[in-house]
Amino acid sequence: MTDAPTNTDAPDAPSTELQALQKLDRLCRQIARGNYDYTDELFALTCAQEASSTVRELAESFGFMLVQVEARETRLTWLIEELQELKAQLEEANGRLRKENATLTTAVAQLTVEIDRQRFKREVGAITESDYFQNLQRRARSLRERHKAAQTKDRE
Repeated sequence: MTDAPTNTDAPDAPSTELQALQKLDRLCRQIARGNYDYTDELFALTCAQEASSTVRELAESFGFMLVQVEARETRLTWLIEELQELKAQLEEANGRLRKENATLTTAVAQLTVEIDRQRFKREVGAITESDYFQNLQRRARSLRERHKAAQTKDRE
């Protein structure tokens, strides 16, 4: 019968340990569902005297993971905000580029026309300055002059 006090203490310890584990399980499930209102209870469990060191260490590990997850979520939120700001800047820059592209397209078209004119003048100049063309021009003038002279004689 000396075992009676030990038996009385023994069921209480596992019962307390079981309750602490069940509480830890319930808290972790609530937090996993996104209910962060239970975070303080989880952190309180890390130093609860009624919990065993194993339960306190588990609560501390889960708490540490929660802090890491929240830190990552915060960092991701910042990154998303930065990306949204960069997207707005890129859209603005894209608009400016479209305007510049339209301006440059017009300028290129004008330069192309000017280059074509210069090329035309150069090519025509090469033809008109050739001896063959000069000779044809002289013959054409001579024919015109003869034709005028013939018309003048016919009128008289």
